[in-house]
Amino acid sequence: MRGFFRILAIALAALVIAALAWKWIPRFHDYFRAESGILEVPAFPEIKEFYPELYSRILADTKSAILRGGSMDDIIAENGQNLAALLQNDLPMASPEATSAFITSFIGVFEKAGKQDPECCVELINGSEQCMWRLMSQEEQDNVLRAIALIIRSANTEPAELGNLKQAEKDVGRISSDVVAKYGPEIDYTAQSPLTDEEKKKVCFAIADLYSGTLKLPPERSSDAIKYLLSGTGEQSSD
Repeated sequence: MRGFFRILAIALAALVIAALAWKWIPRFHDYFRAESGILEVPAFPEIKEFYPELYSRILADTKSAILRGGSMDDIIAENGQNLAALLQNDLPMASPEATSAFITSFIGVFEKAGKQDPECCVELINGSEQCMWRLMSQEEQDNVLRAIALIIRSANTEPAELGNLKQAEKDVGRISSDVVAKYGPEIDYTAQSPLTDEEKKKVCFAIADLYSGTLKLPPERSSDAIKYLLSGTGEQSSD
């Protein structure tokens, strides 16, 4: 069941770009103030510091978007995959504090989706993040971006690899089994499996419960479990 949880790590790249599209671009009326506007978005100072080439491309594309009237299509198309690769690279090396903040920032959001719009969970699993982003409050959006900033900074200053793969497999396996026992096998969702509205709700709450379960572990084991769950480590042997 790890596949549909892992997609979150990839979708986050688009969430970072979406912060520009929906929150900041309407305020970018001055071409020459584009950089100061970007650097107000959490995570972008870290991207500038540790990934200057990617940051320069995003800045150039943002300035171009301003000149064209604010379209974000090119920014998303050109930089989404690069941001996804950045997050996939840094998440397995992030600190326990960063991985905990990352997961914590999403638990309440998935619970909210289960109550208000379960289809959002399914859309995110299938690679579309816009519904989930719009469902978040401003504070929730900023919490996600601040967590991404922690991931980038910790991975590049004090990298911490997954310490105990076997224990992580055991922990995630136990938590996953508990979640399946609680909600039923329909939460082992794939894009080819049509779900009823009630089943979509279960998917949302199951994801929240799985993440909550990892946070109940001791900090080092919790971090290892989160990395194992989201990074794809050991995928062939565990799926």
